[in-house]
Amino acid sequence: MEKVDRRVQKTNQSLQLAFKKLAKTTRYRDITVKQLTKTAQINRKTFYLHYDSIDDFSAMVADEISEKILQLILEKPLREGLSVPGFIFDKVFDFFSQSREFYTFMMTSADYSFIGQQVETMVSRGLADAILKEFDLCKLDAYVCASFLIRNTLMLFRIYNDGQVHLDRSEFRDRLIRLNSSGLKSFLDINRNLEN
Repeated sequence: MEKVDRRVQKTNQSLQLAFKKLAKTTRYRDITVKQLTKTAQINRKTFYLHYDSIDDFSAMVADEISEKILQLILEKPLREGLSVPGFIFDKVFDFFSQSREFYTFMMTSADYSFIGQQVETMVSRGLADAILKEFDLCKLDAYVCASFLIRNTLMLFRIYNDGQVHLDRSEFRDRLIRLNSSGLKSFLDINRNLEN
């Protein structure tokens, strides 16, 4: 496991909090490194030690979210995970519910939808690779299945988080399970060879 310097963690946390604060009043393209570092109370040189630009910083955020979601989804064998109804929903929902206010903001804010799209693409690719290893599918079908699962889950999470649907978590989860399981049935035989 890679050990991260506490100073780097503290710098990233300060930048993330400052970015969120600025994003509430400033469009993405209008946020400058100078504003960000001043709000984060860090030196601009410190910012440039880690990032080339605001775009580089936002790409790191997308990478970080993607890696963490994929790690949670793939923490057990995929066939086993997918055999549990709502497994991916639970992992994604819990990830955003557990003190990850910055990640939730970045994934659900309309002005930052490009970050959500980057995360969706990266997680879909990683999940497609895992599907290819566990199931007898062609590369295209593995990507279609992965994209279907991730897009549905993240899109519905955004709708839920925005308050566009008035359901409790279990009702919301049930609808997503029904949607995902009916869509995957024609591609994946999840229960086949699960005992082996």
